[in-house]
Amino acid sequence: MSIKIKQKNFKPLIAPLFLLASGFMFGQKAVNDTVKDKTRDIEEVVVIGYGKVKKSDLTGSVSSVSAKDLAATPAMNALQALQGRAAGLNIVTAGGAPGAGANVTVRGGASITQGTEPLYIVDGFQLDNALNIINPNDIESIDVLKGASAIAIYGARGSNGIIVIKTKTGKKGRVTINYNSFMSFDMLSKKLDMVSNSEQFVKYQYEMAQLQGKVTQWSNVFDNSLGTDSPGFYTGAFARINNRYASAPSLDWQERMLGGTGVTQNHNVSVSAGTDKTQTFISYNYNKQDGLLQNFSETRNSLRANVNSELYKGIRLDFSSMFNSNSTNGGGAYSGMKKILLQPITGGTLFTQDQLFNTQTFPDFSALDSGFDTENPYIETAASTQNRRVRTFLANVGLEFDFLKDFTFRTAGSYNWTNTKATAFSDKNSRAYLTDPVNTGINGSIGNSEAYRYQITNTLTYNKTLGEKHKITGLIGNEIIYQETESNSMRLVRFPSILNYGLDDISNATVADKSTDRSSFSLLSYFARVNYNYDNRYLLTGTVRRDGSSKFGPDNKWGIFPSVAAAWRVSEEGFWKNSKIEKYVNDLKFRFEYGIVGNNSIPDNVFRTNVVGTDYPLNNTVGNLALVTSSVLGNRMVQWEEMRSTNIGVDLALFNNRIKLTSEWYNNNVTGMLLETVLPASTGYARQFKNIGSMKNTGMEFTLNSINVKSGDFRWSTDANVGFNKSKVLSLDEGRDFRNFSVGSNRAGMVTYYATVGEELGDMYGYVYQGIYTTDDFIQESNGSLTLKPGVVKPASGTPKPGDIKFAADNEAGDQFTRKLVKIGNGTPDFIGGISNNFSYKGFDLAVFMKFSVGGDIYNATKHSLSPYALFQNTPSEFGDNYYRIIDPNTGQATTNLARLKELNPDEESRLWSLNTTNSGYITYPSSYYVEDGSYLRIAMVTLGYSFPREFLSTVKLTNARIYFTVNNVATITGYSGYDPEVSAASGVTVTPGYDSSSFPRSRSYVLGINLTF
Repeated sequence: MSIKIKQKNFKPLIAPLFLLASGFMFGQKAVNDTVKDKTRDIEEVVVIGYGKVKKSDLTGSVSSVSAKDLAATPAMNALQALQGRAAGLNIVTAGGAPGAGANVTVRGGASITQGTEPLYIVDGFQLDNALNIINPNDIESIDVLKGASAIAIYGARGSNGIIVIKTKTGKKGRVTINYNSFMSFDMLSKKLDMVSNSEQFVKYQYEMAQLQGKVTQWSNVFDNSLGTDSPGFYTGAFARINNRYASAPSLDWQERMLGGTGVTQNHNVSVSAGTDKTQTFISYNYNKQDGLLQNFSETRNSLRANVNSELYKGIRLDFSSMFNSNSTNGGGAYSGMKKILLQPITGGTLFTQDQLFNTQTFPDFSALDSGFDTENPYIETAASTQNRRVRTFLANVGLEFDFLKDFTFRTAGSYNWTNTKATAFSDKNSRAYLTDPVNTGINGSIGNSEAYRYQITNTLTYNKTLGEKHKITGLIGNEIIYQETESNSMRLVRFPSILNYGLDDISNATVADKSTDRSSFSLLSYFARVNYNYDNRYLLTGTVRRDGSSKFGPDNKWGIFPSVAAAWRVSEEGFWKNSKIEKYVNDLKFRFEYGIVGNNSIPDNVFRTNVVGTDYPLNNTVGNLALVTSSVLGNRMVQWEEMRSTNIGVDLALFNNRIKLTSEWYNNNVTGMLLETVLPASTGYARQFKNIGSMKNTGMEFTLNSINVKSGDFRWSTDANVGFNKSKVLSLDEGRDFRNFSVGSNRAGMVTYYATVGEELGDMYGYVYQGIYTTDDFIQESNGSLTLKPGVVKPASGTPKPGDIKFAADNEAGDQFTRKLVKIGNGTPDFIGGISNNFSYKGFDLAVFMKFSVGGDIYNATKHSLSPYALFQNTPSEFGDNYYRIIDPNTGQATTNLARLKELNPDEESRLWSLNTTNSGYITYPSSYYVEDGSYLRIAMVTLGYSFPREFLSTVKLTNARIYFTVNNVATITGYSGYDPEVSAASGVTVTPGYDSSSFPRSRSYVLGINLTF
């Protein structure tokens, strides 16, 4: 359910207000309550770079999510489970299709054109795309490192933030078997309101056909091919439409394509066993999601084994391995919602309703109107299939030695192998075949890529307590990372129409394109860190890392990245202890950190100009091999992008730790940004990577944990977070004040984003929509011609008519629209966050999780692409009910009489544009009409569970048994008219946020699950 709020600037402030209310209104606790919660919190351990610390000793900015929090969300992957759980972490999915990707940024990201994905560290080793690979049931904790002190230890790879994942290990004691399973029933949560009445649809088509000179084509489909010269063709058109279509059925394409139920099943088995010396953990996970759309599904298989063993006193071995196989049918996304929504709802007199749905009608409709570009989605999803399979193998091994009492040496290695195969095939029912049966015909493609990475890390740790108050922990280490990737692909056309075995036999197909690629990358690093703790009151951390990257030229390979952090635990001071204030404020800590981190997220070998092979015609013959330089000019001077980060934090615990609040302020300045700049044509090259430009992200974050009620068997707790981030471009290429990034296409909804010096990222540029020209804007001369009244905005060219789109004046005189691009919105939210309320009473538990985003516009390119531009296509009810009528039903033809137009269009000012050819061009313009407020408050998950009592468990030989029912995507309060305000259809979420183009809608799921422990 999506609850639409009509106010243009809706801001769901209820979420952050409830966040504060839940913590402070209900945070009181009886005087005789114990302080066990405080003790447990002080001993809580946070995983940081190459080590771990007690949370009380932390000096850096870190957000933590526990296994319990992740387990509360039945999800395909950890990305879905982590959304809204950590302050400053923004995860936006590309859509609701199985296998659809997501954009992940920490504190806004640290680049404009290069990668903004955070670094993922799993059990001490880098693993790309880890949140999408690691089985959520295997995760013990996730720590999001955000401040300079926390991330500088990773130097070159830390500027976009670091997500550290610790997986589960075996426990000492008897063998424990856990079985967790759920089944989810997924349904479409929202349908867009399209024209659904056949009579209304055919009248709409008639008006378009008349105004665009296509009445004969209209008649061929809707009027039994009645000739336009037939008596009464025009004057009787509306009567014939009424007689034929008033009670005619209509086809609901959304219901037929997406109205079924998708089923997801998840099964996870883990075994934990251990002695005092050795602990093992083994798990297997199977997850299968069938999407709402045919031929769209995702299957995951994951196997993990962890072993920890004390080989001898002071010598420890740890080993972990993982194999993951992920198969996606449908390509992992679906951008064809436009094709579903635009389909005609009646076949008229040309097709029966059954034929309209079950045959490929694209050739017939496109032959009548070349603008018709939406093939039958039901036939197309069967005729054009895509498959992607990713297999990942990971093995880690580490050996630790304790010696000389205070020293620990650790050496560890990791090997990571990934193989990806992507295939696509289109048979003779596909649009590709029907459009070009001779040159393309039945066609397909095959792509393979293989990558491996090894990492070797050596660290030496010194841990010493001097006297009773001085604690020193020192760390030095070095690390080697090497990665190699190779790929090949081919596109095949003209498969035989008989004895066709598809991609299983390509011997009779023609190779249209083929390519191979190979690249490698290496990183050599040295690092050191010192932690000093005086009497648990004053904490100091210093780190430095030196990285050498093969991505830079010989003179610029190395970068040095230092940081320093300090913390003061005021609550440990003598004047605080045993004072009256300590009864209410149990813990107070101030933190400060500053440091420099780097970014080398550029392609390999950009410091050199590559040479590529080509064909050089000689003596009018081809087949002569020649070598030419590529279009990208190498730059030996390109070097590390750097981010200087400042973070100030406060940690506060109140009322015997019933309320815990963490607040952060940060300022991240990025200099020497790695940008690919356009070169003058006179150079002979197109592009070059340079260190140009600077930007910054400034923001605040708040995390609140509260125990609101703790009385007898009843407990209510709240976990909430909110993050504010504001970016600003400080400089760009020399002599340039902006860079622009176009997204989409004319018919699919194109808009241009600008990165402008002095402004925030995410600015959308286009034209300001001011409604339509009405009859009040014109004077009708005696000869019937229309003249625009003085003071009315003139269009860019030509003479307007009533019903034409009106854009705001943008010239100096303020009287004419000249197609000057201006800012029409910004896709970056003002703040984002999540709030979880957890209730328990005896064996029952209830969890309600909400997430919200406030501010941030969405460019509704889906709505843009549904604007009327071709005959036979459907349109939203918003337009179909309210477009400006030009055709007079009495005559069946267009009228230019102002009085009659006013009669046909009561409340002219509220009407949308007419269906004439002028507007067919105007609707391709990026316009503020398609910009909407993307704020929302979503009840993302509600779970009700029951844990069986111990008496019952003992009789069935179980140690734990819980059943639960979950509803995901319960309801969304928003002013956005599209399927979902939580969307990012464009790839560059930092530069082009808030773009929604035909994205697959997110489903609502009803989940039944069980947790058993033997």
